Amino acid sequence: MLLLSGTMASPPSSPAQFRIALAHQLTRAILATATLNVAVGGAACGGDVTLERASGGGGGPASGDESSGARGGMGGNAGPGGDAVTSIQAGGVQWTEEGTVCVALGNSGQGGQGGVGGAAGEGGTAGEGGIGGSPAGTCPTYGPYSSSVPGSGSGAPAGCWYTSLGEGVLRGNECCYEFIATCGGSGRPFLVGERARTARAERRAASAWGAAAHPDVAALTPSTRAALAEAWLRDALLEHASVASFARFALELMAVGAPPDMLAAAHEAAGDEVRHAALCFGLASAYAGAALAPAPFAFGGRVEVASGLPELAARAVREGCVGETLAAVQASEQRSRATDAAVQSALATIAEDEARHAELAWRFVAWALQTGGEPVRRAVSEAFEAALASPPPAATAPDAEADALAAHGRPDGAALAASHRRAVAEVIAPAMRALLGAWS
Repeated sequence: MLLLSGTMASPPSSPAQFRIALAHQLTRAILATATLNVAVGGAACGGDVTLERASGGGGGPASGDESSGARGGMGGNAGPGGDAVTSIQAGGVQWTEEGTVCVALGNSGQGGQGGVGGAAGEGGTAGEGGIGGSPAGTCPTYGPYSSSVPGSGSGAPAGCWYTSLGEGVLRGNECCYEFIATCGGSGRPFLVGERARTARAERRAASAWGAAAHPDVAALTPSTRAALAEAWLRDALLEHASVASFARFALELMAVGAPPDMLAAAHEAAGDEVRHAALCFGLASAYAGAALAPAPFAFGGRVEVASGLPELAARAVREGCVGETLAAVQASEQRSRATDAAVQSALATIAEDEARHAELAWRFVAWALQTGGEPVRRAVSEAFEAALASPPPAATAPDAEADALAAHGRPDGAALAASHRRAVAEVIAPAMRALLGAWS
């Protein structure tokens, strides 16, 4: 790859140093591209940050007695007031999924009365009371943010958070729920229309994906391991889909006649994403205690390749300039708070690679502006405005020990939200001004 700017030899030790280095890296790349007298180009970038207070946690479990369930546990504490943030939608794009999720029906008892929710703090939301068991042979009722809601392993799309769940319908020995979910993730998704697509996850006797990951799980509770397994599996499926996204991006670069160094960089990025997926699958498998891998990717027929420069540049803004820049900064923040050696190593690799992917997106958009003129500039400006002005809904904080989650690469939403705000102010906004100012 022909480097038009200096890249990081290794991620700086602190998130602040990482942001400074990344801002300089992107600005140098943009200004270097502005001096080139070449023709052709196109791509897409984007991302969004969510700042939203969480409600209190749900109550305790119902009794296993088939005659009557125990009284639901006391509702959780109120959401914090002021600017405290307990959840965040990470990454550069969002989309909506609709479908059905089914879970095996257990032998629950008659539901007990839910506990009383915690009182709301200033600016917060009152806690949600506990839910008792359901009578045998009936489906329990879930709110979209209940801690016991059916998870992604049961059929919900990877990287998604329910915004609504319908009433359960009994089908054989399963309860099935119609859902609407808001989805998002870090890095470059594989989009079909306006919706991202990933493979399904599957368990195997053995897997070539991530067999070398060895995080220390000895002191983790089962609930923490389950939360970590789900979080790293969600990332693994999104990273896996990014391989397809970069493969298509390489074809689109060819369709608009982009320079050879960008084409080479796109292929290198696809290889990086294979490595990222393997790292995340390895961590997810270690926490789950089972070999996890992607099922065959359902492309659904013909893969569309766009060739319009304004469209490609706008998408590169959403997916790369914003999305992958945020992904790099987020990985740096996760790494700084992690204490497990295997997790730190994986996140160091991801942060460094995502910074290079972000640089490719910014260079591509700069080249597209130079090549395509006013139509591209208009599309790029609108894409930045939309990406930075429309935050997606937040995901609720995991129902597990916060310190243990952070030690294994999953810091709380407040830390990530603050990091993303700084990324927008210190990295994305200055780079955007340099980009648009070079072709004003």
